[in-house]
Amino acid sequence: MKTKLTLFLTLVITSFLFSQNQEGRINLFIDCQMNCDFTYVKQEIQFVNYMMNRQEADVYVLATRQRTGAGGREVQFAFIGNNEFSEIRDTIKYFTDPNATDAIEREQFVNELKKGLLQFLVKSPLLEQLSYEVTIEENEEGESEIVKDPWNYWVFNIGGNGYANGEANYKSIDLVGRVNLSRVTDQNKTRVYARYNFEKSTFKLTGGDESFIRRSYNVGMLYVKSLGPKWSVGFRAETGSSTFGNTDISANVKPAIEYNIFPYTETSTRRFTFNYSIGPEYYNYTDTTIYDKLSETRMRHGLEIEFEQTQKWGDISLDLDFEQFLHNPKLYSASLNPNIEWQIFKGLSLDIGGYVSFVSDRINIAKSDITDQDILLQIKQLDTDFTYFTYFGLNYRFGSKYNNFVNPRF
Repeated sequence: MKTKLTLFLTLVITSFLFSQNQEGRINLFIDCQMNCDFTYVKQEIQFVNYMMNRQEADVYVLATRQRTGAGGREVQFAFIGNNEFSEIRDTIKYFTDPNATDAIEREQFVNELKKGLLQFLVKSPLLEQLSYEVTIEENEEGESEIVKDPWNYWVFNIGGNGYANGEANYKSIDLVGRVNLSRVTDQNKTRVYARYNFEKSTFKLTGGDESFIRRSYNVGMLYVKSLGPKWSVGFRAETGSSTFGNTDISANVKPAIEYNIFPYTETSTRRFTFNYSIGPEYYNYTDTTIYDKLSETRMRHGLEIEFEQTQKWGDISLDLDFEQFLHNPKLYSASLNPNIEWQIFKGLSLDIGGYVSFVSDRINIAKSDITDQDILLQIKQLDTDFTYFTYFGLNYRFGSKYNNFVNPRF
């Protein structure tokens, strides 16, 4: 029989440490690219100074996460030392349970963060104030055996939402139902999904009550197989219906191939992918389209390029998407989606981005007349040459460089 030793390291910072002034602590900046409860973090970890700017920090921590196949999260901490800790670089990864509550997740977040900070503490003056305990657990076990999942890694989610609002002259209701099945391993990814949406708005007008309804549903499947650290292949298949999109039924099947310049294991901090897909699309329309069609089957291909990078200076992402019908090259769409969050220098940050799309492939647009109600309430999809959205933000902060205190009053 083999004896398995499990070491649990528990940091215990003495009360003397808490009485140290701010200059005696490690200066920490946490760049949290996820939901972080900073109030809880500051309450539980009081042996550092929480900095407002990364440029003034001794330790920079980049916190990111990705969804796992079972519905949990893979969280990654990238620790980067500055000043006297400049030689220290480290990465910690851990997994959260899909059923974990917020309280459990934030406790796990703090415990893993403490582990990563230990290597900095032992190289700081705080080492003399540090005490620790090591607990050794001995478990008798036989030969190692493979853990078998009774669900074979399948995860099921069934749910729905309902919304209602109104006043004396208006009321609306929105109902959504959804089903998701997924199975994710390091070699394969399978997802099956279904969604139904019903929207009804009723207005009291001078001529009486008038109601407007939008319905849609879609059922689809995604399958992806890994071909190594940078290549993957798979397909998407989907069918559905939409009163807004003028389709009684639509369906498509598109095989696809994707190449990532960086290994997929680095997706938390950088990603540069090229995804090409091609396949048939079938449409059965509610009303005759502007191309005098009640149904048609067309081949369509597309190329999607995605670049994302998260670094200590900020985030940048750029998505390029191009789709085209093969029977008529003039029927295409192209979109550009850039986003930048950049900390230019100490205290000054820039946030800019948006979306622009050039559209000439809406073959589903109804030929029938469009009423003012259709336009105002977006009951039917309209033809257009372009769509766009943009935002811009600039912020400059100055003053105290510390952010240690928590005051939740009011």
